[in-house]
Amino acid sequence: MTPPMTQMRAERARKVTGRGQYTADESTMGGRFHGAAHAAFLRSPHAAARIQAVDTSAAAAMPGILRILTAADCAQAGFGRFPVLSRWGAVPAPHRPSLARDRVHHVGEAVALVIAETSAQAQDAVEAIAIIYEPMEPVIGLTAALEPGSRAVHPDIADNVVFAHQAGQADAVATAMQAAAMIVETEIELPRLAPAIMEPRGAVTDYDAATGEYILRTPHQGVNEIRRDLVAFMGLPAERFRILTGDVGGGFGPRTVVYPEIPALLLAARLTGRAIAWAGTRSESFLTDLQGRGVRLRGRLALDAAGRMTALAVAYDADLGAYVSPVSVIANIHNPLASITGCYAIPHLQASFRLVLTNAVPTGPYRGAGRPEVALLMERLADIAALRRGEDPFTLRARNAIPVTAFPYTLPSGIQYDSANFPALMQRAADGADWSGFDQRAADSTRRGQIRGRGMALFIEVSGGGAGPDEARLTLHAADGAAALRIETVSGSTGQSHPTTFARIAGGRLGLDESAMTLVASEPRTQLGGAGSYASRTTIAAGSAVAAAADEIAGRVRALAALRANCAAEELTLADGAVRRADGTLVCAIVALLAEPLAATGRVQPSNAFASGCHVAEVEVDPDTGVVTLARYLAVDDAGVTIDPIATAAQIQGGIAQGVGEALCEEAVLASDGQPIAASLMDYALPRADMLPDYAVVACDTPSPFNPLGVKGIGEAGTTGALCAVTAAVAHALGGRPLPPMPFTAQRIWGVLKA
Repeated sequence: MTPPMTQMRAERARKVTGRGQYTADESTMGGRFHGAAHAAFLRSPHAAARIQAVDTSAAAAMPGILRILTAADCAQAGFGRFPVLSRWGAVPAPHRPSLARDRVHHVGEAVALVIAETSAQAQDAVEAIAIIYEPMEPVIGLTAALEPGSRAVHPDIADNVVFAHQAGQADAVATAMQAAAMIVETEIELPRLAPAIMEPRGAVTDYDAATGEYILRTPHQGVNEIRRDLVAFMGLPAERFRILTGDVGGGFGPRTVVYPEIPALLLAARLTGRAIAWAGTRSESFLTDLQGRGVRLRGRLALDAAGRMTALAVAYDADLGAYVSPVSVIANIHNPLASITGCYAIPHLQASFRLVLTNAVPTGPYRGAGRPEVALLMERLADIAALRRGEDPFTLRARNAIPVTAFPYTLPSGIQYDSANFPALMQRAADGADWSGFDQRAADSTRRGQIRGRGMALFIEVSGGGAGPDEARLTLHAADGAAALRIETVSGSTGQSHPTTFARIAGGRLGLDESAMTLVASEPRTQLGGAGSYASRTTIAAGSAVAAAADEIAGRVRALAALRANCAAEELTLADGAVRRADGTLVCAIVALLAEPLAATGRVQPSNAFASGCHVAEVEVDPDTGVVTLARYLAVDDAGVTIDPIATAAQIQGGIAQGVGEALCEEAVLASDGQPIAASLMDYALPRADMLPDYAVVACDTPSPFNPLGVKGIGEAGTTGALCAVTAAVAHALGGRPLPPMPFTAQRIWGVLKA
């Protein structure tokens, strides 16, 4: 028999040996679009400007040029609007064009598209297009956008607040604040982050004139979201789009939507009658990929004389950039509200949200998408309260943590947590991190001329959800004399070990080894419902659908075998590719029952589940240079029922790396004129291997009662825990001095120490 995990091992080996098939490969190296024409975009050099004239005549006359598209071509095609998802009514989002017509609203916005025989010819023609701009003063950052009298980024939204939302009970919070023995408050600002995904954005498009079908291959996290956005923007039925899939070099949230370049590229394929290949550069990704965070939060926490939290007030402002991306409202309102009071039994909540427009590349979902932001605010408030009360951070949290017996627990926001065991998380974290032994390590650091700090974070965050229902199609068939299973889902993998996860879910129900299963994700013409791989939802939603289909097929297999065995189907079990009686007696091989394939579609309504964790970090700060070194790290996480422990640990580890990067080095800096200062990997600091210690990941699971598998999404928990724990450790090392703005670079920390 083939060893278990064959498909997953083959998948890893193929990629690490350079045999992956990414978007740019589709038009080169014998890819399916070999010989495609090439595309290049002319992009705005201004953050805000009126377009007075566009002259493409000289460029159009250059060798190899097939077509140049401008906004006039898009208008003739009847392009519409991208959707904006909201649970609180319509959002007056400004129109985002495929190619800018009258104005540009951020550096890098596409103005024209050149199609040529070669990439070099396309790029040369881009540089020959003459555009006359009338620059305007850009609006950069939340402070400038919200200042009274500030210029409107879009004329129809005078105050630059595109959407506002209030939640909670303002009167109850005000009363609790008046009665409080202590009120602590803080403000944090999380800078913009560039996703810096391994595979730069690109696309290959084609058009089938016989069927009227548009064909698209682009890196994405799920076929249905891409089709949804194209249907809305191009005004065509879903069956007109064939969305191809393949390897994706990372996702992290920004690859859940269609970008404005895609409709223009699809139109170009139709107008030229050629397949079109666009391989975006790393610089273009920095200028145009949805960025993360860019939020400012202010919080006030009330405590009574016994140190119990009684009320929380939060103000949350988000810099959306020049346009509202399809899921910005969800990421900046729904997700924060789902865990805004953290792990604590706080009876009263009041929260206000403002989504603000600026002259910058739009922001959108980025690993965590609203969860790390509110967790950091809540944990900073808890640490400040513990410091003022003279208590250990664990002690204050233990007093206020939601007790195990209270689950399912309903927050003041109306959200219901499924399960958690916060005392166990904290106990394992304190023991595993040797919290009580810190003083000895701090003394050793002092002897070496370093300042040591420690921090812990207790957090919970929503995972799963979606509009639903989610579906998975399973087909059990005979192959090479044995039973084999085909699993089809719409969740696009970007490296989360889907083949192993789904195989284990189905295999345990059908008595098949993982090597007997094949995963097919995001078939081009799939009719399956469901959402892609984002929001830590895949195992909860698609996994539950796989389980439902597997259970149905298993029931049919047992029923067929029962006819042979002359017994009740309930008396039979499936294991090792065979059907057996309860006493282990063989009835028959499963393949013997497969005169024809057995297929079933599992369908589930998606649900939320709440992953939680307690992370502990220790840092050393060099007082002479301000350099922060992460010395120790422990993650204790509750993932519900763990299907694949290796993949779970890997997801947490990857998330920790992104959280550490956000805390210590990453920042997408914009100058006052809107020009990106960090627009390449020479200027944008990503975390490196030498920044990360050998951190430990420990499981402390409580099954979720909200889904049939009992699982919780864990893909973003590492980011949330690391951002909070590392920030707490840096604050502790600074010994009561004010925290500088994030990220905590050597220059900023040195400035605080020398002030």
